[in-house]
Amino acid sequence: MNYQEFLNDVQTQLSFRLGSSASLKLQTILKNNGTHHDGLIISRPGVNISPTIYLTPYYHRYLDGVNMEDIYTDILTTYQRHLPQTDFDITSFTDYRKAAGRIVMRLVNYEKNQQLLKEVPHFRYLDFAIIFYCLLHTDEQNQANILIYHKHLHFWNIDTDTLYQAACINTPLLLPYHMENIREIIQKLPAEESGEPEFPSLPMYVLSNHTNLYGASVILYDGLLQQISEHFGKDLILLPSSIHEVLILPADGVEDFSPYQAIVRDVNETQLSDDEILSDHVYYFSKADGILTLQK
Repeated sequence: MNYQEFLNDVQTQLSFRLGSSASLKLQTILKNNGTHHDGLIISRPGVNISPTIYLTPYYHRYLDGVNMEDIYTDILTTYQRHLPQTDFDITSFTDYRKAAGRIVMRLVNYEKNQQLLKEVPHFRYLDFAIIFYCLLHTDEQNQANILIYHKHLHFWNIDTDTLYQAACINTPLLLPYHMENIREIIQKLPAEESGEPEFPSLPMYVLSNHTNLYGASVILYDGLLQQISEHFGKDLILLPSSIHEVLILPADGVEDFSPYQAIVRDVNETQLSDDEILSDHVYYFSKADGILTLQK
């Protein structure tokens, strides 16, 4: 069956299985880098928050030969795992005094998100945009959050600077950074995944937050890059491997960045989905100046 037939089939079959205990709606949602994802929203009577399950990955599994009964079961299991047990206290978002402590920031590509940036408060930083969310829940597998739009600032009666100040305080506290040598990460992988790794000739580190979700924003944490640079006693080369993390290499000075640029572009083209790409560029942090610059 084609993709549209797949969507209709999933909605019909899950409606039958869930019966009157839930209502199902298909909705196309604008995501990162201008991508659109088809989400299945499952609502229950008496509960004012609903999980959204994105169906495109399930269609790819269907094309790979997974039977539909297994797909229905997997979707229902995912739904049950993320099912809210009680009503969401809407005032924890609508009342800024309650929401202020959960405002966090995220990095996205500026040029690839022009449609989204018309609707949300943001700041430009290098070739990135800093956007804002209200973090409702986070663990090592998922995050529940609400993207903040201009309309939210209106009813909160605040400006973007106030939002940014809150995010600068909250994000490092709620989503603390984590850095690990890439050799150690590879060594932890099962043998069938790691194979016989060829380790980089230079020390390389993965920098993210403790959940590894949308962790590239840790480069915005006040003083963090300077702290890392001081630790190594060197400048830093940053490779944006995805919206979830960046790779860091200690550097002895300005170098030829073209090999690193080739690595970033190759990863973006061959390893990432369109909505995971952060940038095609390489960045350099000067220990002496405390400044991050884009290298072309």
